[in-house]
Amino acid sequence: MIFAWSPRENEPMTIELTDEQKRMIDLAIASGAYHDPDEVIGTALAMLYEDIEDGIISDARAGEPRFSLDEVEAELRSLGKLK
Repeated sequence: MIFAWSPRENEPMTIELTDEQKRMIDLAIASGAYHDPDEVIGTALAMLYEDIEDGIISDARAGEPRFSLDEVEAELRSLGKLK
């Protein structure tokens, strides 16, 4: 999956996702909580923005993933959104 971007405001950005990231998006959609990849990415970015604004993300953690795929799957299962 590739998202495209340009430095100009409101132009698309190109981002290559890893297989694990694609799988996370697929799981989020399969849970029924999201309708498409754009909604998943938009929600994730909004949550990241809130964390940055709240000072939750430190420089030391900025380059680290917040959750592993296994943790996301376990959370979706516990919520009954993934079987």
